[in-house]
Amino acid sequence: MLNLSRLHLLSELSVLGTIAKVAEAVNLTRPAVSQQLAILEQETGTVLFERSGRGVRLTLAGESLVARSAKVLELVNEIEADLASAKGAVAGEVRISAFGSVATTFIPAVFEDLMREFPQLDLRFEELEPGESLKAAAAKQVDLALVDDSISAEALSSMLYFRPVYEDHFSVVMAANHRLANEASIRISELSSENWAINRNAQTYKAQIVNACHEAGYTPRVVASCRNMAATLEMVRTGYVVTVLPALALRAAAADPAFAVVPVTPLMVRRIFVAMVQGTFRRPAIAAVLRALDGVVPRFAGATQATNSDLRAKRTEGSLSD
Repeated sequence: MLNLSRLHLLSELSVLGTIAKVAEAVNLTRPAVSQQLAILEQETGTVLFERSGRGVRLTLAGESLVARSAKVLELVNEIEADLASAKGAVAGEVRISAFGSVATTFIPAVFEDLMREFPQLDLRFEELEPGESLKAAAAKQVDLALVDDSISAEALSSMLYFRPVYEDHFSVVMAANHRLANEASIRISELSSENWAINRNAQTYKAQIVNACHEAGYTPRVVASCRNMAATLEMVRTGYVVTVLPALALRAAAADPAFAVVPVTPLMVRRIFVAMVQGTFRRPAIAAVLRALDGVVPRFAGATQATNSDLRAKRTEGSLSD
């Protein structure tokens, strides 16, 4: 009979790509993981993985075994969730990961609500980019991963359950005295003569912006290539550049009179999801986090829209009085 723990190790190997990373994820030594995987190969009578560069890749037989065992592991997760649900207590450790703009908005508010309602929860958080976060969820290094649609999740769709959280719209960010600052919305084509600042670390986001400019008939003149959003915004503050960023990341900028934050038309959006291993959403602790997230998200959506509307009204009033 195949051993579930060994099947789980093979599943993790399919996600993480190296035995060393699997060992770290499951708190075993590298030789111990190698030994368990070797035993699994003996049990199945076939080669399940082979070396590829600095890592390993699954053979066709290995990929087939991972795909077929996914349903078994999901069933085990559901049984464990049912047992936890029968106890009824919202307690224990919950590990959450998220990328920057979610980490500075939704997550602290979720933690505050949960600490107040369920003080027996042991909450853990790690800031990870969406790609890393997704792998961490599939490898059970985190219980809940907040990611966006900038990455392809197709390869992990059999392991993970995805739940929509938020649809974030992109906005143009410019200095408050910019010629377009009082517009209700701005088309990408209207920025063809501008100097741009773009965050070079977020390659998928950068590609989305550059592609939108290409569709509008031009290549953006990127004069400021920054590693983080704070540096990007400080460059915008000078009045020398403009940028386009997701609105969720711009709550502070929208409230700062030095900036104008104006929606892009036609709409550019990113969709945010929470990813978790199949079957685990029924655990009381996981369900509590999801409920808290549902309660927090509308607060931020409403606050962002209200702030943007108020600032546009104030700028319009100021220009009329002049």
